[in-house]
Amino acid sequence: MMRTAIVSHGDVDRGPTEIYGHGELLFRIGNGGAGALGLIRALAEDYLATFPSPFSITWTCNHSRNTQLALLRDYIDIALTYERDQEELAASEGWSATSGCMFHDHFVLAGPTADPAGIRHAQNLKESMQRIAEKICLFHARADSSATMWKERSLWAVAGIKPWEDEKATTWYRTSLLNPADTFQGADKAGAYLLTDRSTLLRQTGMQSIREATVFFEPEQENDVLMNSCYASYRTGVSTGKAKAVNDFLTYVRSERGQKAIGDFGSTSVGIPLFATLYERLSKSKLKGGRPRDGRWLQPPKL
Repeated sequence: MMRTAIVSHGDVDRGPTEIYGHGELLFRIGNGGAGALGLIRALAEDYLATFPSPFSITWTCNHSRNTQLALLRDYIDIALTYERDQEELAASEGWSATSGCMFHDHFVLAGPTADPAGIRHAQNLKESMQRIAEKICLFHARADSSATMWKERSLWAVAGIKPWEDEKATTWYRTSLLNPADTFQGADKAGAYLLTDRSTLLRQTGMQSIREATVFFEPEQENDVLMNSCYASYRTGVSTGKAKAVNDFLTYVRSERGQKAIGDFGSTSVGIPLFATLYERLSKSKLKGGRPRDGRWLQPPKL
């Protein structure tokens, strides 16, 4: 098997985590957060509805880097991931090709509405991270090599702080291997700050599993450091039939029908779409300053 410089964290799941449809298998999708939230199911089932005869699609859950390794090991046919540098690394090694962006998620810096660090008054992310550390306020972080973990650590690095390497920081900087939903629920109960993604926040809002959180920072422009766009990659050197099946699906995802499925996802259950489409580029529904209430994300009244 071809070697790679991509480093795994934990075991790479072979899957499948879920199977959609029935009949002959068209292809296997690998992804973390969007699959866990149900978007992969929504896309797969909508795509399968375009066929006159039954077929099936599978989804295997791994975080981004392990999803890429699942692609390398032929556990999946399509990798939907969130780290441009790792995708470029795989392409440079010759075993993966990138098809481009499929949809957009957003990272958000969230935390308790009481805001003990006073970051709602911070001018930027750098200042907000420095305030959290200086005031020794609780921060919950994932230590699972996910795209979220790497993004969060890059924000700390810009602030000149590396709490994961500081033994004294363990009093306020708490790491775990919990999934995004459980991490958020734990932070909400503890009154801790965290970096999470918009889609997880809105799904937990709809499930009424968070109560005290608000958003302090979210993307303000298309090239914002908090953008969390999902790109598709596929394995090179596969059969002509497999390559066509993969290409046809990715063409569907980028189509008007596929993007509508993405843009509508979450609107019924939460009232706000969880993801932004290729055409939107940046979500029009802002979360900053809002709060979860009765399964909806409510913005404060404008004065």
